[in-house]
Amino acid sequence: MAKRKITVTVDEEVLAKARELGDAHLSAVVNAALAEHVDRMARRDALRDLLDGWEQAVGPVADDDAHDAAAAFDELEGIGFGREIA
Repeated sequence: MAKRKITVTVDEEVLAKARELGDAHLSAVVNAALAEHVDRMARRDALRDLLDGWEQAVGPVADDDAHDAAAAFDELEGIGFGREIA
């Protein structure tokens, strides 16, 4: 895969901790973290599209069910998928 050099700003504490833990290849660390984040975002968007399709097909999801689904997703992924619960 092609690489592109960019400039990023990282909190000093995070950088110090990474170095303390022995990770001298910071470009690889940043690349891995960004790749993981992008992958999570793609899965979140796919889940949102799936749920929106189901909602259009069968009607609105009950608030309790939407909350439970969001909590389960958060637990699995560490992020929510941005669906507002009224």
